[in-house]
Amino acid sequence: MPRLLNQGQTERLLDFLEQRFQIPKDSFDNYEMYAFSRQAFLFRKQQEPVTWPEGSFVRCGLPFLRNVAGFLKPTTVFIQRFGHLARKNVVELCIEDLNELCTEGEIIMDNVTQDLELPGYVIIKLQKYFIGAGLLLEGNRLLCRFSKALRQALSRITPQ
Repeated sequence: MPRLLNQGQTERLLDFLEQRFQIPKDSFDNYEMYAFSRQAFLFRKQQEPVTWPEGSFVRCGLPFLRNVAGFLKPTTVFIQRFGHLARKNVVELCIEDLNELCTEGEIIMDNVTQDLELPGYVIIKLQKYFIGAGLLLEGNRLLCRFSKALRQALSRITPQ
């Protein structure tokens, strides 16, 4: 059953988003945060408290962060919806690099001009489109963390 996060828990998630991606905390003023298992969800605030039917579902709202091996990983749907708010740890790839990332699963980023924090998750962008998350490691290794379906779809539309 999803549980509403208390103010301290919510603040920690907002601090993470602000520190890692410089996403302003007030971007989420109209949302409540719930957790289920190792995943956090955004749910638009309601005028009346929501009473969740017991056992009727396991998730609510928009999944936005997952705890993966000790790191908080932003979800693809979160990045596609809120990525435009990020001002830090955003990697802009050209179409050829995006294709290689999708087909090979990782790339070495040459000539990194962006100010990126290693190691950790980054937001991957192509032109004006926010695609999903990648894991940036030492040596400028960028690992693809897109879903299999997204990787396959992107591989079909990018040049071979």
